[in-house]
Amino acid sequence: MKKLIITTSLLTFLTGCGGSNSNPPAQTVNPTSPSTPANAINIIQQVNGFDFYGDETPMVGQNSGLGIHNPTAAKLVDIKWQQTSGANLDLIADHTNVIGFTPSAPGTYSFSVAARSCTTERDSSCGSLATTNISINVSNTESIEASVRMDHTAVEQGRVSLRVDPVGSKTIQSVQWVQVDGVDGVVASELEEQENRLFFDAPEVEQDTILKFTANVTFTDNTTFSDDVYLGVRNSEIDKDEGYFPQYSGNIVSENMFAFKPNSDYKDAIERCVYTNQINRSCDFAELPLIGMENMNPTVNDIMDRVLVSHDWMGERFEDYLTNSVVGPDMLRLLRGVTAIVISYEVRPSFYWAVTGAIYLDADNFWVTPLERDTLNEIPDYRSGFGSDLSFIMPWRYVKDNDYYPAGRFPVAERLTRTFADVEADISWLMYHELGHANDFFPPSSWSQLSVNRSPLETINLASMSPDSDALDSTFPLRSDEMHALAQVNFGGNDATNEQQDITPENVVNYFTPDLATGFYNYYTTREDYATLFEKFMMKYRLDADSDIAIVARDNNPEYLVTWGQRNRFNAPALQERVLFTVNRVLPEIDARLIQMSLPAPQSMRDNISWFDNLNLSSAAKNTVQNNQTSFWQNDTLKAQQIKQDIRNPHLHKAHSLKQ
Repeated sequence: MKKLIITTSLLTFLTGCGGSNSNPPAQTVNPTSPSTPANAINIIQQVNGFDFYGDETPMVGQNSGLGIHNPTAAKLVDIKWQQTSGANLDLIADHTNVIGFTPSAPGTYSFSVAARSCTTERDSSCGSLATTNISINVSNTESIEASVRMDHTAVEQGRVSLRVDPVGSKTIQSVQWVQVDGVDGVVASELEEQENRLFFDAPEVEQDTILKFTANVTFTDNTTFSDDVYLGVRNSEIDKDEGYFPQYSGNIVSENMFAFKPNSDYKDAIERCVYTNQINRSCDFAELPLIGMENMNPTVNDIMDRVLVSHDWMGERFEDYLTNSVVGPDMLRLLRGVTAIVISYEVRPSFYWAVTGAIYLDADNFWVTPLERDTLNEIPDYRSGFGSDLSFIMPWRYVKDNDYYPAGRFPVAERLTRTFADVEADISWLMYHELGHANDFFPPSSWSQLSVNRSPLETINLASMSPDSDALDSTFPLRSDEMHALAQVNFGGNDATNEQQDITPENVVNYFTPDLATGFYNYYTTREDYATLFEKFMMKYRLDADSDIAIVARDNNPEYLVTWGQRNRFNAPALQERVLFTVNRVLPEIDARLIQMSLPAPQSMRDNISWFDNLNLSSAAKNTVQNNQTSFWQNDTLKAQQIKQDIRNPHLHKAHSLKQ
C-alpha cells in the first residue's frame, strides 16, 4: 500500500506495501555484466507497411514472441492481435505491440493484427485502423531446456525484468545475457543481473521500438542452452516536470492500461485521471466520484465499472474474488471509499493514493496460472537491506490450521497453478489494509458531505478534513519512542545509531510488549497503525486467520529461535479499544464490540523454540515438535527463503511537495 497523505501545506506522504516503487539499484548477486550489443535484430516479415520482429521458426514448448512495428510512425495504438490458425494459444497481452506465447504443437500459426499508427506520441495524432496478417512455422526438432519469461511490452524509461527458467529437471548454474541492438540501434541501460534474472531501464525513444536479448544458460552438468526474448518499448507522452507519477512515485508508469469494462460510464475518467504519466491535477468528484458518493449498495458490476488493468486476466481474477470470496460483501462496502481500482503488472508495492482517491494493487496477489505470473514485473525491493544493522528481526505472518495462510508454496520454476483459496488468502489481507487507508481518509460518515466540485486533493486539504488515524493517535497513542525510532530504521532506511545497533531482542521485548501496537510496522506512521489494526481484526473475524508477531535475534540464530512471540495480539484487553476505534469507523455496518467478544484471546509463543515450530501452539504441540509442519521446515533453504518473506517491509513511505 502506497499512499499520498495531503496536508494543508500540500505536503504529500507516499506510502506503499510489498515492494519497491522507486528505482534505486538492485543488489547484484552475479556481478557479470551483460554483453554489449552485438548486431541488429532482423525483420522476419514486412506486410502492408508493418515490420514484424521475433521468432520466425520457434519450437514446441519454447516461450516465443512476435512484435509489430511501423517504421514511419511514432507509436501504435488500439492494437489487437487475434490468432487465425494453429493450435490454440493464450495471447495474454493481445493489446500490446509485442506478444509472448508458448506453442504446444508443430505447424503453421497465423495472426491478424489491427493497429492505428500515430505521427507523434499523442493519441490525437493517430490515423485510422489498419489490419495486417503474419504467419510463422513452429517446429518440433529440438528439446527445450530453458526459456526466458517473457516477451512483452514496456513503456520507455520504465523498469523491466526478465527471467530465465529451466525447462525440465536441470539446474541453472549461470546465465550470460547478451543484448542485441534494437530497431534503429536502440539499447537498454542500467542493466543489472540477479541470479537468473535481468533488470534494466527501457531506453528513451522517439518512436515505438523493439529490443532483443539472448540468455546463454549453463547448467550444473556443464551443458548449455540459449533462448531469445523480445521487448517492445512504447514511445510515451511523459510529463517529467509536473506529472504526479514521474515526480512523486519515482516511476514511469505503463501505457498499456485500459478500463476492464469497455462500456463503463467511467471508462474515460479512470483511463485519464488515475494512472498515467501526464496526470498533474486531481480530477473533481463530479468527474470521478467515490463509489459511495453515488451508491451505498454497490454490486460487483458497479465495482468493475471502476477497474483499470494492464491485462484482462487481472480484472477477471478480481471479479471472481469479489463474486466468490466469503469476504466479498465486506469488500463491496469498503470499496465505496475509492474512486477507482488499478491493477497492473508493474504496481509494486500496492498503495492507496488520496490525490486520486484510487487504490493501486500489485497483480502478484491475483495470479492463478504460471502464464499469468509470467506477465508480472519482478523488480527487486531495494529496501531489503533496511534494518540490517539491527540485532533483531520481527517476523509476521497469518496462520490457519497450524500452517501458513495461504498455505501453498509456489517456486517460480515449478510452473504451479494456484487454487481460489490460495488467491483469496493472498488478496484479502492486502484489500483489508488498503481499504482501511481509503476509509481513513474518506470514511463513510463523510461521503454525503463531499462536494462534487472539489477533487480528492482539494478535499483532503480542507481544514475540516482530518484522517481518522490522527484521532486514533491522539486518543490511543503509541508511547515507545524507542520503537518509533527503530521503525524509521527498519522501514524508512534511516541509518542505525551505535546505540540502536546495540539494542538486544530482550530490550525490544521490554519496549514493545507494554505498548499498544499489534506489530513493528504500526510504529512507522499513524496511517499504518490505523490500517493494520483493521486488517488484523477482519482477517480473524472473516477468514479465521490468526496473526503472529515475534521478536527474534538476527545473528547467530540459524534456527530462528523466538525471544518473544504472540498470536492474535490485536485482541489483547489493552488493545481492544484501539481496535474498536478503527473498525467502528471503517466498517460501521458490523457490531465490532460483539464480534470482539467472540474472538480468541492472544496466545503466547514458546520462547527459545523456532519461529517455524511455533506454527502449532496447541497443547499437544507444546510437548513435541514432531509434526508435519515441523518436518517441512527442517529444510534450511526453505526456512531462509521464508524468513525473508516474513520480515518483508510491507510498506514504503516518502515525503514530497505536491502542486495542484
